[in-house]
Amino acid sequence: MTSNVEDSQSNVEEGPLLWVIVRSSNNLLAFDASIVGNMIAIPKITHVPDNVAYMSGTITVRGSIIPLVDLRIYTGQPSGDQELDDFCQLMDQRLSDHLHWIEELKLSVDEKRAFELATDPHKCAFGKWYDSYKTDNRMVASILLKFDAPHRVIHGIAEKVTRLVGEGRVDEAHELIDSTSNGELKVMIGLFDDIKTAMRESGHRRIAMVLENSDRIIALNIDEVVAVESIDQIEDAPQNQSGSMGITRIGRRKNNDELVLLMENVQF
Repeated sequence: MTSNVEDSQSNVEEGPLLWVIVRSSNNLLAFDASIVGNMIAIPKITHVPDNVAYMSGTITVRGSIIPLVDLRIYTGQPSGDQELDDFCQLMDQRLSDHLHWIEELKLSVDEKRAFELATDPHKCAFGKWYDSYKTDNRMVASILLKFDAPHRVIHGIAEKVTRLVGEGRVDEAHELIDSTSNGELKVMIGLFDDIKTAMRESGHRRIAMVLENSDRIIALNIDEVVAVESIDQIEDAPQNQSGSMGITRIGRRKNNDELVLLMENVQF
């Protein structure tokens, strides 16, 4: 979420001495540290029917039953489960693309016609996604690095196969396709499974942050606790954001100037 902070007027009112800054999908959100209680791995959720979309249900913390708010849904982001499902479906489709790519290369040899799919690994759908995708998940990032070599090899055989066919060496062209299918393509299949598993496992590590004040105790389903720190650069939210999700002020982190939405006076 972006905003033109320079166009907003500075708010002279001071905020809390310390804020707990959390990440929820693409947003950084800050809560008054004085009302933040336990932070725990999310236990079993008891779902409550006919609730608002962002209310996930209830959890039990130290014997107390506490409502759980999905902060992603509350702030207009896809839920963690939906994001995971979308990611896994995307990986399945990109694997299917490469299975089809190899099959189409075989058919082009058998049917003596030109091969028309992407020969540049950067220009297939997976290659474009791969070149632009960024993640802070170290396990996912390490798996992604392993895709590069086999992906290049797979796309690189298209020109070799075309040359072999042109030289009348059709059997060698088929042997190259088969060896790549049994080698680099199988490696890719395993990597697609590995990256989906890594995403599922990281998705199970979401955190419940308990907020306690005189009126209510509630837990928030968050992705990550980023820091506990003071925020000095606090300003009124721009008009186009003022009141959105109950947010009337924004801040900037001291160390990197990242924008933070201040979650004050928010009623869940």
